[in-house]
Amino acid sequence: MIGFNLTCKMLVLEAVVLGMVKPALALSATSIAQGQPQAVVYSGRIDSTTGRIFLKRPDWSNFRPVPVGTELNQGDQIKPDKGVRVRVVCPNLSKPFVPIGVPSGLKTICPIWQAIISKAPPPAGTLGGNNPLIPYLITPRHTLLLSSTPTFGWNAVPKATQYTLTLLSPTGVVWQKQVKNNSLVYPGLPPLQPGTNYSIVIKANTGKTSQDEGTSNLDFRVLRKSEVAAIQSEVTKITKSGLNEQVKALMLANLYSRYTLPQDVIQAYGLTADTFKSYNLSADAIAILETLVKQGKQSTIIYRSLGDIYWQTGLAQKAVDNYLAAIKLAKSDEDLEEKILAQFALGEVYAATDDNKQAISWYSQAKDGYTLLGDSRRANFLKQQIESLQQ
Repeated sequence: MIGFNLTCKMLVLEAVVLGMVKPALALSATSIAQGQPQAVVYSGRIDSTTGRIFLKRPDWSNFRPVPVGTELNQGDQIKPDKGVRVRVVCPNLSKPFVPIGVPSGLKTICPIWQAIISKAPPPAGTLGGNNPLIPYLITPRHTLLLSSTPTFGWNAVPKATQYTLTLLSPTGVVWQKQVKNNSLVYPGLPPLQPGTNYSIVIKANTGKTSQDEGTSNLDFRVLRKSEVAAIQSEVTKITKSGLNEQVKALMLANLYSRYTLPQDVIQAYGLTADTFKSYNLSADAIAILETLVKQGKQSTIIYRSLGDIYWQTGLAQKAVDNYLAAIKLAKSDEDLEEKILAQFALGEVYAATDDNKQAISWYSQAKDGYTLLGDSRRANFLKQQIESLQQ
């Protein structure tokens, strides 16, 4: 595993330089000052169109068709088809229209851009979710929470007919409940104290428990009112911005999954300068996108984004399932980049779980995809990763 950790760190570092990594992004250090509005770092997205849209990333050889919802970066160029009207949402949530029929640089369309800092792979002690016989925790898992009545969700174990949930704090058992299903909304009593680190243990009547997963870092913390208020102000901006439902959900999920506490409040949450950046609002981000899927609004972008956030929390199989769903839905040229991103992410997941054969297979497919895009830098980088796994 030491070899993987080194490889993965190199992979993330190189991916940041090349702009490959979209999953699991975090806010820059200029985040939220306590009691002050949140300085949020957003990317841009395509919000609406009356026809075909073409995009060219800085390293692509040609313009390629892309769908509504596609994430946009500062160096990109966008070109609507002849007579097509395209609107984008910029990092400052403005919504300009793109000039019709001609290539336009995103820097010109959206003048204000801020650096987005990529996060590392799942935090130590969170990687799991592979054994179907274990009632492993799905949510909330190594996360911050907006609500003090979270939904507890876990893997449904074959032949299990009852589960015992035990909620723990640093002082001991807080609450216990027996249920038949694999999810439960916490009733709110006793009240969860903001900033306190809690953990949940699930035991199935098959004898297996969530602790059998071998993870050690799945605690969660409810945010204080001051931090919640700052986030809610940003949520309001997004929900009232007139974006289409998919783009709005993606923007909210990014807001939650990229959120980190401001440094001047981390002591109130029992976190340190070395650990606080790994705690996001990933459970809330997952809930946003899972709701969209249940409503039947499924797309390659939604599933790929869900895979990213599940991987951010260390849930390998949930990430794999969503990446595969994204690839299955990618049937048109517009979905090519999202398909490649899902293939690349699958390579990362399988490398992390020491399945080099699968990792090489998915990295190879992603490499072929980048070659098709004319993106030789990323294709060559993946070639190097494949060679390192073959040694």
